[in-house]
Parts: sequence; structure tokens; C-alpha cells
Amino acid sequence: MATERLQRRIEQFLDEAEEAVAKLDWALVRDRARAVLALDKENPDGLALLDVAETELGESSSSTQPPSPSPSAPPSEQPTSFANGRYEVKRFLGEGGKKKVYLAQDTLLDREVAFALIKTEGLDEVSRTRITREAQAMGRLGSHPHIVTVFDLGDLDGSFGSRPAMTFLSKHS
Repeated sequence: MATERLQRRIEQFLDEAEEAVAKLDWALVRDRARAVLALDKENPDGLALLDVAETELGESSSSTQPPSPSPSAPPSEQPTSFANGRYEVKRFLGEGGKKKVYLAQDTLLDREVAFALIKTEGLDEVSRTRITREAQAMGRLGSHPHIVTVFDLGDLDGSFGSRPAMTFLSKHS
């Protein structure tokens, strides 16, 4: 647990990151999130802000693999739906070091979403727990025009920890 003094510093870094989000200064958001995590490695706000900043900057904290250059190129085995047909895949959007993203139709709520399938091959339980914490932290951030809103989190095939997947609101028109 952080001391009161460290907690004040963490809050200051988080405030600065929030101001940087409003200015779309993703490099500063990333730097302030890293500063928070240097003081509190499990800070959910720091983890969420770092993930968002790295996504906006085209970086990945858990892999050095760059995003694929051609988002329109389909993956080798494109799924047709997720979550027992709730999310019908319209097309493949792209792939990075941590996830594959699809444009999908939420058939239950009749809306387009970006469905992010997180790659978990080779991850241990700690890493899987981190993914869940990041999704929860992003979900708590609420609605913001420059931050992806997490609407759902679940396992792809129903067995715990096998292949978690997150769904996000799509900004596609």
C-alpha cells in the first residue's frame, strides 16, 4: 500500500494524464501512466491509461510485434461470430501484438461494435488477471470521445482463462 505522500503523487500523475487525454497528447498520457505504475504497479487507472495511450500511439506493452500493415487483409481463419452468435462478424479490422479486432454486429442490442479478441497463448494466470483488471479499469473510465468504452468481457469458448475476449463500442460510421 502506498504512503499518503506517494498516493498524493500518484493522484497528481493521474490528474496530469487526464488533462493530457483531453488534449489528445497520448505520449504524455503514456508517460504519466508509466509514472503511476512505477509507484503502484497494480494501479487500475494507470494500467487502463497506459493501455489506451499505447493503443493510440500504435504501441504494445506486452509484445514487440508491430501492428499488421493491412487491416483489410483477413486473418487465416476468420470467425463468423462470437459469444454463441451474439456478435456477428462483418469484417476483420486489424491485428497488433495483443489482439485481433473485428467489426461486428451486436445482434442483441442492434449496434455495431469493435470486437477485440485478446491473444492469450503463453500467458500465465497473472497476465490473464491483468487483462481482466485492465478491462475493468477501462470500463470504469466511463464515456469519453477519445477512450474506447468496454462493454463486455468473457472467454471465447467458455472455459476460464482459455481465450478471453473484450468487446468495445465501435466508432465506425
